[in-house]
Amino acid sequence: MNIRPIDDLNNLFAIKDVLPEELLDELATIEDFMELPFTKMAGQEGWNRRTITVEPDSVFSKINQFINSQRELISASIGENIVMACPNYWMDLEEFTVGVHVDNPHVNIVMQLYLSDCDNAGTVFYNIEEDEIEIRDDAQKWWYNSPESISIRHAFGCVKNTGYIMINNKTQLHGNPEMLLSKDDFRLSAYCHLYTEQEYNKPKRN
Repeated sequence: MNIRPIDDLNNLFAIKDVLPEELLDELATIEDFMELPFTKMAGQEGWNRRTITVEPDSVFSKINQFINSQRELISASIGENIVMACPNYWMDLEEFTVGVHVDNPHVNIVMQLYLSDCDNAGTVFYNIEEDEIEIRDDAQKWWYNSPESISIRHAFGCVKNTGYIMINNKTQLHGNPEMLLSKDDFRLSAYCHLYTEQEYNKPKRN
């Protein structure tokens, strides 16, 4: 696994060569992803996205185990002590898109690993200032004020076995408003919460 910061802020990192070839080859043996059991994540019920159910001994379970075996390397690379990685496997479907947004403060450190190649379907991060974020008394809390134009900090392509790690804060504006998947597009990714010891042991929300 190769991890490098995209700039001197050290809160956004590019990753590549994450999984070994044998896991990628096993993933490629799945003939029809639409037949896999799935759920809908809370807050994403209306999205054209499936969260694949991780069954025992499946390739997704093996990927979970492998990512967790790399916690020491991830920790050293990003300057945080990661004690647990909890991936969700997202399969995005026709007409899926994602607007520009900032994740809510309950998101701490996350890794999105792309498991398929999909043109124009990566994640774009933007340059903004803290005063461009409105703080509201709701679950989202951080809301972007949407000025007319913003500059791109870094654009990650949806390229298999690559992705990013983000240490969240109120200026981590990202999305891809120009993406609109067609029926022929296949966008599969592992979205992993990377928990520090303090984060993992704190009381869970109901």
